[in-house]
Amino acid sequence: MPPSVTLAFAAAFGLCVGSFLNVCIYRLPHGRSVAREGSRCYACGIRLKWWQNIPVLSWAFQRGRCGCGLVPLSGRYALVEALTAAWFVAVWHVHGAHLPVALIHIILGSALIVATFIDIDHFIIPDEISLGGCVAGLVLGALVPALHGQTAWLLGLRDAALGLAVGGGGLFAIAWIGSAILRKDAMGMGDVKLLGALGAFLGWESTLFIIGLSSMIGASLGLSLILIRRHRWGAPMPFGPSIVAAAMIWILGGSRWLEAYLSLFRI
Repeated sequence: MPPSVTLAFAAAFGLCVGSFLNVCIYRLPHGRSVAREGSRCYACGIRLKWWQNIPVLSWAFQRGRCGCGLVPLSGRYALVEALTAAWFVAVWHVHGAHLPVALIHIILGSALIVATFIDIDHFIIPDEISLGGCVAGLVLGALVPALHGQTAWLLGLRDAALGLAVGGGGLFAIAWIGSAILRKDAMGMGDVKLLGALGAFLGWESTLFIIGLSSMIGASLGLSLILIRRHRWGAPMPFGPSIVAAAMIWILGGSRWLEAYLSLFRI
């Protein structure tokens, strides 16, 4: 099958998954099932017709309004679907030659998209994603050792456990030191658990890259929002989206960039 056709299928499937991710983003913080309940209008509660669930297009057809046409719908629903499609295409383009690894990264990225928007809305990262990711990362490290560049299951499990310890432990230490200096919570434990999960999936080296890059992303974003008066100094700001952005960059080739950077200091 031509690569262009494969990527088109990946994009279409990503749009459909993105529609489901919108459901997760809306329901998980409220403890509602993402599987047993049918799709309904968020404004009036009526059950949506099949065509109203078509990713992106349904939002455009309804001119950005809800199923009953009474309330404007945020363009973020279409944005989540488009981002998910872009993620599917990007991962398949980079890792498509290694099917199990590509599928794991696609699923991981989907969970990270959910975590990002929930953190933006509620300043929380659900344990289903963070703690669930820690367990899944350990299990998949053993089942798919190629995820860590290994061939033996025990080595894959070892690398996943080391990544979990370095990621979660390292960020916990930073959060503890920051809280001691500022005399208030410097970081939520959801961020710590999320980085532990990422370490289990991506290895301990990734956590160093993610901590460094996410700190720069978070600082740059925070300063920019303050300058345009969309955020005030000292107000809480979710750090999860910065962690997610750095993790996605690592998955799509950040390890090669880190290697090139470190090579500058080798004799």
